[in-house]
Amino acid sequence: MELQQPGQQSYVWLITTNRETLVNLIRNTECLLENLVDHGYCSTEESEIIQKYSTTADKVRQIIDLVQCKGEEAAEFFIHILNKVPEAYYDLNSWLTKINFQPSEQIKNLQVTNNDPVTLYSKKLKQELCCDSKFVKSYSQREEMKLQETYVNSTMELVNDKNETMGQINDLSSFFDDTGVINEEGGTIFIYGDAGMGKTLLIQKMQNMWAKGESYSDIKFFFSFSCRRFVIFSANTQLTLKDLLFRYNCHPDNDPEEVFHYILRFPETVMFTFDGFDEMHSNFDLNNVPEVSLPTDTAHPAALFMHLLSGKLLKGSRKVLTARTGCQVPRKCVRKRIMLRGFGTENLKEYTNLFFREPSVQMRVLNHLEANHNISSLCSIPLFCWIIFKCYEHFHCINESHTFSSSSVTLTDIFLLIIEVYLNSSNSGTTRSQVDTYKKDRETLQLIGKLAYSGMDNSAFVFDYDTITSLNISEQYLKLGFLRTVKNYDGCGGNSSFEFFHVTLQSFFTALFLVIDREADTTELLKYFGHCAQSPQQEFQLNLMMCFCAKNHNQIDPFSNIDHLQFINLFLCGLLSKPKQVLLEHLVPPSVLKVKRKALKQQLFRSVKFHLKHLPRSPYLEYNRVHALTHFIWMARCVCETQCEKVGKKVAKGICADYIQLSFCGASSSDCGAISFLLNLYQKEIALELDNNNINDYGVKELIPCFRKLTVVRLSVNQVTDEGVKVLAEELTKYRIIKFLGLYKNLITDFGAKYVAQIIRECPLLHHVMMWGNRIGDEGAQAFAETIRNHPCLEVLSLACNGITSVGGRCIADALQHNTSIKTLWLTENNITDEATESFAEMLKVNKTLKNLWLNNNHITNMGANIMAEALDHNTVLEDLSLHKNPLTLDEKEPFHMTSRIRT
Repeated sequence: MELQQPGQQSYVWLITTNRETLVNLIRNTECLLENLVDHGYCSTEESEIIQKYSTTADKVRQIIDLVQCKGEEAAEFFIHILNKVPEAYYDLNSWLTKINFQPSEQIKNLQVTNNDPVTLYSKKLKQELCCDSKFVKSYSQREEMKLQETYVNSTMELVNDKNETMGQINDLSSFFDDTGVINEEGGTIFIYGDAGMGKTLLIQKMQNMWAKGESYSDIKFFFSFSCRRFVIFSANTQLTLKDLLFRYNCHPDNDPEEVFHYILRFPETVMFTFDGFDEMHSNFDLNNVPEVSLPTDTAHPAALFMHLLSGKLLKGSRKVLTARTGCQVPRKCVRKRIMLRGFGTENLKEYTNLFFREPSVQMRVLNHLEANHNISSLCSIPLFCWIIFKCYEHFHCINESHTFSSSSVTLTDIFLLIIEVYLNSSNSGTTRSQVDTYKKDRETLQLIGKLAYSGMDNSAFVFDYDTITSLNISEQYLKLGFLRTVKNYDGCGGNSSFEFFHVTLQSFFTALFLVIDREADTTELLKYFGHCAQSPQQEFQLNLMMCFCAKNHNQIDPFSNIDHLQFINLFLCGLLSKPKQVLLEHLVPPSVLKVKRKALKQQLFRSVKFHLKHLPRSPYLEYNRVHALTHFIWMARCVCETQCEKVGKKVAKGICADYIQLSFCGASSSDCGAISFLLNLYQKEIALELDNNNINDYGVKELIPCFRKLTVVRLSVNQVTDEGVKVLAEELTKYRIIKFLGLYKNLITDFGAKYVAQIIRECPLLHHVMMWGNRIGDEGAQAFAETIRNHPCLEVLSLACNGITSVGGRCIADALQHNTSIKTLWLTENNITDEATESFAEMLKVNKTLKNLWLNNNHITNMGANIMAEALDHNTVLEDLSLHKNPLTLDEKEPFHMTSRIRT
């Protein structure tokens, strides 16, 4: 219908001439009537009469007749209501824009009550999420730890589809901006990281930010799901999308159909979070997802979930999906990839200050962490940090504690401690020795362990009430805090279901059960080694498929992460280690323990021997390089967890190579302790490559014991800062055997560059230094220049992408006039201009060693290029002067264009 406008501002005329448009497009009459009654434009009796009409259209006609009779002011307020409640009258947006409605000051000052179902439901969601997310519930249900007082962002990095970092994220509100987008068509922000990195807590923080109005202000609906709970649905469960949203979050109190209609109409106002994609696999086949053509169709909840993720349902809605590292998500769904790296130095300081309120306690904790890098490296993983801090807090012995006095605290140690803390807390705060605690509560540990074990074979992480009662787990055990209740997904409000406060705790209890249960034989004890066994060739091929065959993602099991099973093996190694005998002999007969220890040791030797024997090898520089993979990291963890030098020596003998490559293996700083433990027992010098992992400064400190063996140290793309480089300088200059140092794409500044320069200066065998992608600037360049001037053997130096200007460039060029060893120099992607080209030209006239000079992507013009081209008339050694991506104007008459050794 043609929309009419008045010649003069007569609101009665406007309503009259657009009557049928208003009748057709107004769906909500309650909001109009309530506000008209509140401000005296309609009596209660008139409202009651109108509400008796059976259809919405008739009600609207009656309201229009009423305001027409009441005059201009009533008609103006009528339109003002339509304008102030866009959620209810969105179909009138274009009409309101066209009439350019501008209310008078009198009408503008009248408050409009928004009782629209959409607004009321959005408020209800915010109230519930605000309540649900106020306290940290990821780790314990017994304690009320305020999220605001304990949450700290971990290091978050944008990652492209080639697993290359694109920079850090510091603000959760920026997840949906255009920075780091790898697929414009994708609608899902994929957040991944290792177990314990804080993925669930991050989701909770997002919920809290939205509920409190601190972020995501354009979102009206926030629906949150835990993927592990989808396995509770039986195979024949059929739901509509509306059921999934309203029955398993919260239900609208008013007009659910209208709310759902709004969601379908405006999907961009909806946000979903799906936590733990890797935990769906027990009952769900990604390769056989039934189609859902319409939002009103019924389907299995997991199918609805996949269609939401892909955009087939509610296209345009925002989705955040989390999973452990290694879980594959179809690339077409992913808009951004964000990796959680855990706590760096500053994150850990912030978390310490939040967790411990007293400044004196904060300082004692930080001093203890500084003195114990083994504990610091464990604290880089937020879950383990929380456990360690809870133990500090409970035992009141932060500085002199025998509990953490050892420099080789294992993961098994800290899980034994948190269980001790919880068991002691349940006994009215009575503190007993660890042996007494475990001895007295053996039955409790056995029952909870049996529950954990019962779910592991099927990757079941949620237990219904029937399972709990069938294992004789009473309310008393549930209150200990190891298990927490989860929202019921049966839609009927029945008995609660339960889950361990973290899947790693379930792994620990499984291992503890297998050790202390007398009926568990060695076959059961060792079966998870079989589940985790994979030949190096198989793992290598799987990695290749993941990297290069995304278009055939249906051929790959996206739920291939088995870290929870690997943790069982690791905890078995810790529990059956010699140092734990004193504790465990009170829980299981020594004869049984001896049999299990012997069986585990034999299995560990067999697994390591098999894996090392089949590792792929390749020549690299002067080395025989072993391409070790993720499973090697887990084996190193297990060997280290035994704390047995005999085991370590036997394993180290099987390496049979002089170069270990562990790039892209997800190694954390605590893993460096395991790697160091193993390599320190290796009898010869060895090269170590740890590029593209997550080791940071804590990991550098964990490697200290093995630096005496390392001829190659590659720690690129690892968040290493100046502090970590200082450690490298202190250690590498002690032994002076380093030949290759790789530190590209870290967080090193001009201050750290001085330490790298020290390494170059004091290590005469060093021939490769890779430092591109840091922040050393001109001061750092000057430090390098002073060092390379007379270095005897440095052949390759990369200082690309470091913020170096012509000032630093001139320093390096001047130093190269005296250097007789460097053959390749990369200064790509800096800020070098023509001002430095004269210095490079002077260098080229006298340097008789340099073969490759890369100045790509700087700010050199034709003038500077010609200056260097003329210098090449005096240089017959340089083979390649690359000026690609500089602001050059190509002309055949230019001297640099006529020189074949200059690439543009």
